[in-house]
Amino acid sequence: MIPFPTQLSGAHFLASRNHALLADEPRCGKTGTAIMAADYIMATSILVITTASGRGVWLKGFSDWSVFDRDVQAIMNTKKPVTADTVIVGWPSLVNPRVMAQLLARKWDLVISDEDHFAKNFTAKRTQSLYGKLVDGGATLDHATALYSKAARVWPLTGTPIPHSPDDMYPRLRALAPERLLSNAAKGWPCVMEHDDFLHRYCVVRMKKLSQFNRIKVVIGGQNLPELRERIKGFILLRTQADVGIRPPSYDTLPLIVSETQRRAADANLDQKAILEAVKDGKTKELDMHLGPLRRITGEIKAAAVIAAVKEEFDCGLDRIVLAYWHRDVGKILMEGLSQFGVVGIDGATSADMRQKNVEAFSDPKGPRVFLAQIEAAGEAIDLSAAAVLWFVEASFSPRSMKQMSLRITNHEQRRNAVVKVCVLQGSIDEALQASLMRLWTAIREVLTK
Repeated sequence: MIPFPTQLSGAHFLASRNHALLADEPRCGKTGTAIMAADYIMATSILVITTASGRGVWLKGFSDWSVFDRDVQAIMNTKKPVTADTVIVGWPSLVNPRVMAQLLARKWDLVISDEDHFAKNFTAKRTQSLYGKLVDGGATLDHATALYSKAARVWPLTGTPIPHSPDDMYPRLRALAPERLLSNAAKGWPCVMEHDDFLHRYCVVRMKKLSQFNRIKVVIGGQNLPELRERIKGFILLRTQADVGIRPPSYDTLPLIVSETQRRAADANLDQKAILEAVKDGKTKELDMHLGPLRRITGEIKAAAVIAAVKEEFDCGLDRIVLAYWHRDVGKILMEGLSQFGVVGIDGATSADMRQKNVEAFSDPKGPRVFLAQIEAAGEAIDLSAAAVLWFVEASFSPRSMKQMSLRITNHEQRRNAVVKVCVLQGSIDEALQASLMRLWTAIREVLTK
């Protein structure tokens, strides 16, 4: 493989640091960058933690990018012993006692945590397996059974380093760069080693009442973000798709006109004010509570309208399209309605082997023209740039998931302007809801702006 200049500079950035976060956007070549960096430091014992679909990507990546003939083992069956010098495991393996015992028994030259946003919360067992357990709120970090303490170097990789709020940066900083959390009198920075101090310094937090005796903290925004950006400078390298020569998608909404009866069915008796307030406060659980099964009903109504719109687009010359959705019933409607054009896709039940076969079929110029992508299942580690158009038939409440899915249709070989549209029911609460959700990206963009 011939690396891009940004991959070479990224490999140098990683190789020159024991602990560093590579946060290039999806499709910018993080896998090749990290493998070249591993070659630069001549690492022989390497552990890669990735997603289920990412295991095959990394297995192929070592063959494509490394100059060394590495003994690479991808752990698919947790009953098999971990024996190779280079081991690839899925994130679920970090909560498997048998696998963890074998991983902790070894010393690693390098640990690469791909899609590191999976370890954004210390309450999750997978985060504890990688970064340790907080003691006294973070005053101390118990790393006795944490993989990072068994490695000379740890390089987290993720295209969405802050998927929901600035607080998502805390685990990797606390474990890998605790010195950056100390006070700095010259700059007026307080010590934010403990989690509560970090949370309240860089996030706007509200207490949410669950019951008379139970309240939880909910992040609704960010604050002191220039200070946080300065703290992480030198620890993080982030290049956008535009930085590496990939044109970003154009984003827009696609209003769908449906009958008044269908629009009323989608809106039902929803409390529109409460829904928009929940969006404003980032309360996704409240959104689920308000919308509930109506999300599926709305999706089914939109699916029927999308089928008609896609047929018109094909009649007007569109070659192929990616349709992203959430509910399986919606995917089934789309598959049946567009079957004449050839349909493949990925949902939560698609095996790793079939994922790759379906992507390859869609990439064939004579292959299917429609790719159905269930958002959480198809948002990572696949290339759908055979299409330059992606529509969200249904949207996610997670900005990270939406962005990850959107960037599947972009890469260095994409010569067309990629277009992403969010389908909305014109004149309904759905239209207002999707517009309001864009606010959730504001704090994230500010932290990561160079």
